[in-house]
Amino acid sequence: MSPLSRTSSITSARLSRRRFLTLAAMVSATVPVLSACGSPTAGSSSFAQPDVAPPAEYAGRTNVVVWSPWTGNNGDRLAAIIKGFNDSQSEVYAEIQTFNGYDGVSEKLAAGLQARQIPEIAVFSDVHWNIFFLNGSLEPLDGYFTGEFGPATFHKRLFDEGVVRGQSFWVPYGRSTPLFYYNKEVFAAAGLPDRAPATWEEFRGWGKEITGRDYRGNKLQMRAYTGTDDWYFQGLLWNFGGGISDGLDVVLDTPESIAAAEFDRAVVNDDRIGYLAQSMNNDFTNGLVATITNSTGSLTGLISGADFEVGAGFLPTATTTGVPTGGGGLSIMKHAATERKDAAAKVLAYLSQPQPSADWTVGTGYLPATIGAAESATVQQRMIENPYYRLAVEQLGIARQPDAVRRYVSSTIVEMRTAIQKLYTEDADAATTLRQTAEKLRAEADILRPRYEEMVA
Repeated sequence: MSPLSRTSSITSARLSRRRFLTLAAMVSATVPVLSACGSPTAGSSSFAQPDVAPPAEYAGRTNVVVWSPWTGNNGDRLAAIIKGFNDSQSEVYAEIQTFNGYDGVSEKLAAGLQARQIPEIAVFSDVHWNIFFLNGSLEPLDGYFTGEFGPATFHKRLFDEGVVRGQSFWVPYGRSTPLFYYNKEVFAAAGLPDRAPATWEEFRGWGKEITGRDYRGNKLQMRAYTGTDDWYFQGLLWNFGGGISDGLDVVLDTPESIAAAEFDRAVVNDDRIGYLAQSMNNDFTNGLVATITNSTGSLTGLISGADFEVGAGFLPTATTTGVPTGGGGLSIMKHAATERKDAAAKVLAYLSQPQPSADWTVGTGYLPATIGAAESATVQQRMIENPYYRLAVEQLGIARQPDAVRRYVSSTIVEMRTAIQKLYTEDADAATTLRQTAEKLRAEADILRPRYEEMVA
């Protein structure tokens, strides 16, 4: 990898940190605003809707705006499904407005809450919706559930992650776990088994065999990292028996957590079998690197983008398993007008129907979040054609949602990304880095604790 590529990746990561700091400040600032204005209902007290431009054939309907993080293949798939909704009835028009990933949606929404202009539906990541829940921005969904759309519609574990004290605020859509992807051609040439490594130590040994090999005119390395993948790092902490927190009690600086950080530091800086990539997916599909760890939602894109056979498997383990759930979900914004919230619920119900949900699953590689999708002929046939689509469902049995501090303390993601970038790019001492990060997170968690205990614990 060229020095320019490495520099670009670090610059991008720093910009991401800046966006997160901006988001944290803006979301925090909305709390008193929303508390002061109460809970708007229809009429003048409701927040305005972003500009909508319905095509002529959908004119005269109730408009619903969906703020989405998805572009590329996943964005095209969602657009096709939403068009199916618009064509299936004559009362509601749904329009997708796309932003730069989950961070972009949340940053725009924080600004929109201050400006009193918001969508009806927001696609949040598994660690963004919690912050908007705490500031009172999300509508409880239970009142919109019907016999065909409700808790029984969804995979129980995934649905329960959006429930707080018996009320649902976020239903699963585009959910995922990380998978281990590998280049089968490279593994075969190196004489390695056609599977993911079972343990991280096995991964490390295989990496030393692969790194430096010639492949299509390139010198291979074992793994491409991204300095913004704190989601993966959450799972690695669990692998070694550590974590970010137990409830709001930070455990990031325990010996087990430090051992996990030391492993990644050594892979990049001592073994030199891994590196920080500008785009790990592109480096993988272009044959520059043998393996990556990425979302199940990348499965379809990786397979279609590579001209070699892609392998996939469960994440390796260390002292135990460590698989975080992730991906997205759908929330209705509390301060939208009542009639538009009612219309938004119809969009959510449609997206959760068996066939639209199945089409989304096979088109993206995300988990089948609904029972209907998992049991559909569409998904079952895809799993027969490519068993890797079944992997994510099987791995869900050992997965769990990220630790509470990562979900509720708004500074956690930026602080964790800062820590892992120090490990990768500065060869920082693992113990010192995690202790410094833990001290910052404890201070933030203690500030949040009264609100968390009042609303969540």
